[in-house]
Amino acid sequence: MQEFESPNYLEDTLSPTCPSCGSNLAYSAEVKKIACSYCGYTEDIDNNNDKVVEQSLHRAVESAHNYVPEEIGKKVFDCENCGAKFMVESDQIKVSCGFCGSRNVNLEAYNHQYIQPIGIIPFYISRFEAEKIFDRWIKRGWFHPNKLKRLAAVEDLHGLYIPFWTYDAQTESSWRGEAGTYYYVTKRVRVNGRMQTQRVRKTRWQYRSGRLSHFFDDVLVIASGGLAQKHAERVLPFRLEEVVNFDPRLLVGWESEVYRLEVDEGYQVADRIMDDKIRNMCSAQLGGDTQRNLHVESSKSNQTFKHIILPLWLCSYVYNDKIYHFTINGQTGKVHGKKPLSWVKISFLILIFILFLVGVWYLRESGVLRD
Repeated sequence: MQEFESPNYLEDTLSPTCPSCGSNLAYSAEVKKIACSYCGYTEDIDNNNDKVVEQSLHRAVESAHNYVPEEIGKKVFDCENCGAKFMVESDQIKVSCGFCGSRNVNLEAYNHQYIQPIGIIPFYISRFEAEKIFDRWIKRGWFHPNKLKRLAAVEDLHGLYIPFWTYDAQTESSWRGEAGTYYYVTKRVRVNGRMQTQRVRKTRWQYRSGRLSHFFDDVLVIASGGLAQKHAERVLPFRLEEVVNFDPRLLVGWESEVYRLEVDEGYQVADRIMDDKIRNMCSAQLGGDTQRNLHVESSKSNQTFKHIILPLWLCSYVYNDKIYHFTINGQTGKVHGKKPLSWVKISFLILIFILFLVGVWYLRESGVLRD
């Protein structure tokens, strides 16, 4: 089992220099390599994942040792507007929050001890590609204002490495409930003074019980202070099989957030996710056309976790003096965000629909249309 020890990174590892021209190297999403923007020199990244191993959750909660951002040449900033904490390069002067766009951020004397990330997915989507994705996305949809499609560019675009926890657990569950099967009978009823035959649906209930054994692998929980789980889930999945060993050089030139959700708090989120999925699987075993009184009891064991860093583009744009946010998966390019609605178009469509109904009613009343 891996020890939770503070890494002793060398300064030249965190600020690597180009062996060709002496300029600084940084990870480039365009070429998927460590690159020099001055002379074009590149180095392949390490694609090994031998250090991306499960760690005992119980042990981590008992004693998590330090992962301190200041030791790796970065500063921790605290946004006074939304509360997010994120790391930037130590020489960066102007800082704006990637979550809310605020420039009201302060350098924080941050003494918290951190669990070291063991895996990372580097950015596959470059800034240029992210802007193209935004351009295609902003032009889709009929119910949005036409001039929205002529929006020139994003107002603020941040490529951030976001902290995540993944959790594994073995679960054993027992369930019981009643499965209802629909059947139909016919009966004679009086409608408007006339006897008619109607088909009536009834339900036959049957008690059932059973057991479910299931292993959960890599339940993903965001540990961000500025991005909620429900928003991150909109741009999932990540191809987690492509996680490689954590290399701090991949962070050079990019912003990276410090995790705010502790490993035990993250497990509480994962626990609810697992319980919801267990209930759905037990419901599938119960079967029937409908169900009632489903009770599920579960136990979990061998809980493990990993701390990994995943890439997201957090973006915002301004329309009619209002800020809208959207998110791009930095690996797959999947996008989710909000766009303003055109109530003129929506009202016009509703009016057309009403006129259509009125027209159908008129044709029926005039005898042109018959049942």
